[in-house]
Amino acid sequence: MQHSAGQQGELRVILVGQTGLDAQLRRDPGLELIRARTALDALGELSDPLDRGAPGRAVVIVDPRAEPSAAGAGDLTEFLAGLRRVDPQVRVLRVARNGDAAPAGYDGQLAPDTDASGLRRFIANGSAPAQAPGAIEPKPASAEARRQGRQGPAAPEPLAPALPEPQAPAASARAGDEAGGELLLLRRLADGEPVLAPAMDLLRARAGGAELRFAPAGERSGCANEPHAAAPVRVGEELVGELCSPTMRPADLGPAAAWLGAWLELERTQTQLREAAYRDPLTGAWNRRYFDEFLPQAIEEAGASRHLLTVLLFDIDNFKRFNDAHGHAAGDEILTECVRLLHTAVRPTDKVCRIGGDEFAVIFHEPEGPREPNSRHPTSVHDIAERFRRLVCGARFSKLGDDAPGHLTISGGLATFPWDGRTSAELMQRADELALEGKSQGKNVIALGPRGCGG
Repeated sequence: MQHSAGQQGELRVILVGQTGLDAQLRRDPGLELIRARTALDALGELSDPLDRGAPGRAVVIVDPRAEPSAAGAGDLTEFLAGLRRVDPQVRVLRVARNGDAAPAGYDGQLAPDTDASGLRRFIANGSAPAQAPGAIEPKPASAEARRQGRQGPAAPEPLAPALPEPQAPAASARAGDEAGGELLLLRRLADGEPVLAPAMDLLRARAGGAELRFAPAGERSGCANEPHAAAPVRVGEELVGELCSPTMRPADLGPAAAWLGAWLELERTQTQLREAAYRDPLTGAWNRRYFDEFLPQAIEEAGASRHLLTVLLFDIDNFKRFNDAHGHAAGDEILTECVRLLHTAVRPTDKVCRIGGDEFAVIFHEPEGPREPNSRHPTSVHDIAERFRRLVCGARFSKLGDDAPGHLTISGGLATFPWDGRTSAELMQRADELALEGKSQGKNVIALGPRGCGG
């Protein structure tokens, strides 16, 4: 998936497949252009948690060759309904090819030569004026769509085994519970939480409480040793498990397994999007975006549980000199190796972040409290930081030649909640002050507390 910068939040346009509209739409700086290879990628982009809260509108434009039914990757009706579950206001358009008619569920069609102004008029007016290049009149609105103030057909009723759309107040409580269950899946995706367990609960509820279980691929018995019907669950081409039931008919189990596989594939796509959004691509450390979001949450949790939390800020002494003298490849090696060494020194719950060029931060926290009841948090954290400092001093960097080992050092400061600060800004400021004090004393030091502790 690729993004083209636009004025974030004004109009997000997700192009699914080879629509041929990229060149025309890219000329409008007010469009945020997103390219999705498959229909499932488009669902992931539309539900991307990093775009939640953006004030703009979203438009999905689909090349017929990328439709799920055409690509052999699922059901078109369920895909269109899924888009509208994620964003009820989304407009879904199709690129017209060879004069074919758009299947039910689309808001209209566009010609392959539609430009940005034609697209904007199409979206604003619900139909394209005659002078709009290439835009095709959308389908007439259904009576239900007109009642809702929408242009185009109402969102299609999902095919089995998908859930029904939210119904009128007279609808059964069970249908409302199921619709709420699918909304729960979307929320869990947006929050980065697993969807398998609630998805299985939803399938059982839909099947009237039938016995149903998921057997992961590689499980010794799977469904083979049981008097169960079974259907494969796939994520893309990968077999991830089987759906087993002693009571459901195979004809019903197959669509249920396909539905579950689609949710698991969407979960995998979301995980990949999160990793790309929150990881530094060079070092693999968490990036500044992650640090800025995670630290306030960790402080809030530490305050509620009365646990201590420490932030280490450090940078590499004279990094620019090494970078200029030995080249960017050497600089990249230094940064990558520092992160690797840091991961060998810290604890599993600690977060290693690259927040600038050669600036790093580590959030030392233990959500469940210290494993050793009598341990002194700031002192033990300082010992970890000192161990890392010594590892860097003794590391051999192949691209530095005679300058390694022993010539590369770091300087930093440690600030502990709640003594040194109660907010992210206060802890960052105190840690930075301590790091500067250490540098003024000759560098190669990790400073802690009011006096600083050199090494």
